[in-house]
Amino acid sequence: MRSMLKAGAVSAVALASLWAAAGARAEDKPDTGVPEESIAQELPYDAARASLAAAGIRYGINYTGEYYNVASGGVSRSLTYNGLVEGYVDLDLERLFGWKGAAIHANAFYVHGIGPTTNTGSAFAVSNLEGLEALRLDELWLEQSLLDDKLKFRFGSIAADTEFFISDTSAVFFNGTFGWAGILATNMVQGGPSYPLTSMGASVAYTPNDNLTILAGIFNGSPANPDAADPQKSNRHGVDFRFGDGALLLVEGAFKYDVGLPGTVKVGGWRQFDAPDGIYFNFRTKEPVSQDSGLYAIVDQQIWKNGDNQSVSIFGRVSGSPENHSLMDMYFDTGILFSGFVPGRSKDVFGAAFGYGQISSDALRYAPDEIDFSRTFESVLELNYTAHIRPGITLQPDFQYFWNPGAVQEVGHAAVFGARARISY
Repeated sequence: MRSMLKAGAVSAVALASLWAAAGARAEDKPDTGVPEESIAQELPYDAARASLAAAGIRYGINYTGEYYNVASGGVSRSLTYNGLVEGYVDLDLERLFGWKGAAIHANAFYVHGIGPTTNTGSAFAVSNLEGLEALRLDELWLEQSLLDDKLKFRFGSIAADTEFFISDTSAVFFNGTFGWAGILATNMVQGGPSYPLTSMGASVAYTPNDNLTILAGIFNGSPANPDAADPQKSNRHGVDFRFGDGALLLVEGAFKYDVGLPGTVKVGGWRQFDAPDGIYFNFRTKEPVSQDSGLYAIVDQQIWKNGDNQSVSIFGRVSGSPENHSLMDMYFDTGILFSGFVPGRSKDVFGAAFGYGQISSDALRYAPDEIDFSRTFESVLELNYTAHIRPGITLQPDFQYFWNPGAVQEVGHAAVFGARARISY
């Protein structure tokens, strides 16, 4: 699940400590409707939730809170808190109404607090959960499965970052660029259909066998008014179901393999069509253009394994866009995860990741005066540890260091310390 529930790191830590000291594990029940990572795994058997699951209704509530301290550099030094509360529901329409292969997914969240990125001045968001304080509908889509679930269609309000350009290995990291990469957030209209905004669209996934998946999606070209100074304010509650802003096409192919150790290779691309006037222009000719595009590739690979718990995995992603009308023309990130290396803590994970985004040389040379890039790149290093306290409870200390935040000379390299607590029900 892309978003999480958060509302106060202090409260979350207190709840986590209390829960770690209490409660015996509930007996395993078939089809209880409880996710594997949920505090409900250790609560008394919930007959009502199990009954709903049997009828085709599953739900969850998540809570996450995080603190950050911009210790040096950036725009300003500050300690900030931001949080998010999320609820979701999944409806199996075959169980409910006999509609074979159909399902509905919906989730909504409440973001509150102040995110740390305002203090770093970075293009890469420090937290993948920060946003404008608001109660917001996120995704709302209908899915139809065919051919024994090998072919799946979705239509509705969709977040592209839940389907495209995903590295499973990078999911533990906080910085937004390790999810919806900075080159997409920079070059797509209003950041593209990614957290905390979605776009009306349709997607199709074809999985002819266990190794190959082909994805394609077409979305309204902007998740909010393309002319809005702040897209989150423009589409504050996520119910501005827009059409007519051009089109955004994404296509991706993924191949899974296992040659002793498992891995996945993905290749894809995107193209923005008929963008509204004033969004893109050719830096060299100073003339408006109506489109932008990009290509990308992803590798996830396990490189070492010892028994069922210990492993080392790596990831790498690279993407490029045309330099003559893209603010960021090249991007890559890479990282490594060490799982199960702390004695007695088989689920704990330590990770390190690095991301780099290059400002287009044409933007540096020919951009208008209001676009002031004094440096040629922004990059970030993140160190992260995930401690699994109990089922559904994690604590994650985090450190990030930014070089050239925002790619402007007057903003100093920034060091950020943070911690996140998450509870899932």
